Amino acid sequence: MNFIKKPLILLAFSLLVMPHHSFAQYQFKLDPFFSYFGDLKRYELGLGVVMPFGEINGVTRVTSPFIGDTTMTRKLTGQGFGISIGLSAPFKRTGHISCWAMDVQLMANMYNWTSLNQVYGTDGTLTDSEEPLSGFSYQAALPLGVEYKVGCDAAVLTKRLALCATFGGGVIPQMYMSNLSTVTTFDNQFNFGVTPYAKIEGGFFMGWCIKLRLMYTYGKVNLFDANTAIPSANASNNPLHPMTDGPFGFSTNSNFMVSLILMPFSGKWPETQWYNTYDTYNQHDRLN
Repeated sequence: MNFIKKPLILLAFSLLVMPHHSFAQYQFKLDPFFSYFGDLKRYELGLGVVMPFGEINGVTRVTSPFIGDTTMTRKLTGQGFGISIGLSAPFKRTGHISCWAMDVQLMANMYNWTSLNQVYGTDGTLTDSEEPLSGFSYQAALPLGVEYKVGCDAAVLTKRLALCATFGGGVIPQMYMSNLSTVTTFDNQFNFGVTPYAKIEGGFFMGWCIKLRLMYTYGKVNLFDANTAIPSANASNNPLHPMTDGPFGFSTNSNFMVSLILMPFSGKWPETQWYNTYDTYNQHDRLN
């Protein structure tokens, strides 16, 4: 019976070894997680435009002709720009050119808010006041999330792939400093919040890795509260007509950001040029 047992043992040994070998030849080596934070080749810089969506709560003047005040909530849209710096640190390999990664960003945005003191007409419409009131908000944020990456900027960091994509989400701890632009009688107000976010990215490699990022956050954060009437800039000439009778406040409910992302050290990625389809760490295997 030995002539039967020996082939069976050899077959069992082969089945155990071959899958492991086949799996391993297409896998990159994961480094210790925190070592990626010192790898400049993974860092990215971003510059983008931001559209925050919020609301104003409080007293609104009813005019045409002036009748009085009413309390209402109305929508608010701002505009601004922002910058960011961050990286993705791989923690789970899923294939030769894909992985799960931890997304860590440091972000700063500036918003402008306009038409904070619109008046409410008797016909039910909102119109700009004769003396518009505007405001601003500075945001410092630290997006933390998990993302799935595929393509040239995944864990391998290869110049041989022309495209890349990322899908992810997480939470954003953030701090705001807000005030009114046209009034100097209020101190800056600071507020803190944590909101979820989702993002998608698409990019290409052509000397450097350049990506377009779409990012959306949702969640209410109070930004500013004025508990008194806000006097007109010409109050000495017109003391009976303040810019708004107050109290009122405004908040942000969501943000949409479009950013252009550059990986400035991607030109030094270790993988060979895009026209070479062979692995630098395994010369006998093609990129799958």
